[in-house]
Amino acid sequence: MRVLITGGQENEMKYALMEELKNKKIHYITAEHQRENSVCSSLGNSDVYTFSTSRELAELLMMQQINCVIHLSNKTITSNSIKDSFDQSEENIACTVEVLEACVQAKVNKIIFPSSIAVYGDITGNITEEMTLQPVLFEGLSKKIEEKYIQTYHTLYNLSYTILRFPIVYGQPSIHNQNEGMMEATIKKVLENRPPIIFDDDGQKKHLLYISDAIEAIISSIYKGENEVFNICPEEKFSMKEVVAIIQSAIKDDTFYAMEEGEKNRISARKAQLQLGWHCKVSVAQGIRFVIEDIKHNEGQTNQTLK
Repeated sequence: MRVLITGGQENEMKYALMEELKNKKIHYITAEHQRENSVCSSLGNSDVYTFSTSRELAELLMMQQINCVIHLSNKTITSNSIKDSFDQSEENIACTVEVLEACVQAKVNKIIFPSSIAVYGDITGNITEEMTLQPVLFEGLSKKIEEKYIQTYHTLYNLSYTILRFPIVYGQPSIHNQNEGMMEATIKKVLENRPPIIFDDDGQKKHLLYISDAIEAIISSIYKGENEVFNICPEEKFSMKEVVAIIQSAIKDDTFYAMEEGEKNRISARKAQLQLGWHCKVSVAQGIRFVIEDIKHNEGQTNQTLK
């Protein structure tokens, strides 16, 4: 199996995925999408390539005899401005179409696409993959459109796919990622005895998935889940106030509180359990402890370097 990962430095999953592919002895290369007059070329000896058009990417796919593309290069839509959100969505959609075109040209067998549970919007009741999608934010709308493009390319060109709908993914050590996630930033504030930012969300619960569980789903999808969509979501969800309380207890090593359960969510991951053999292995309490350890380890390395 030969895998290509599309995605730039901003993607939180990239480095963890590369490490796991290496552990599994799966050959991989990475390619970063660049829009301004870039050419497809190797950067040193690290097997990192750039492409600006679908033709360039197709040539790379053929040259490297790639079987499967893991498309990570979507940028997170963070702006509250309708215009900015629209522009970011359009950029993500255009990039996905370019990758699909290249896969068809190069006769790649499969594309794996990390989507988002935001595609469901405010659907009530138990949420399964067969539900009609009703996104209310640009993040969900963009992912919904990209999913439809992927499924259409399968219908027209027989390009196989697996779509994975993720919640908030956390846990990538910040030594590799300049853009800290919500969990990492909150933990650092608590460690530094600074007041954490708790958004006024009226206690709205969030789904939080530790990065190793997300990577396991992607790796499983290389060999399984042909032309299927899967919810990759833990069984519980937490408010930010609950998350901060768990962080504080983890720092104090208060095992009893850290093991407290969250509210059961309505998003079913049963299909992923049955077809991918995927199960959420890391609880939020455990994941927070892992992130704390990573932050302390990275800070120790930084201090040692400065000496």
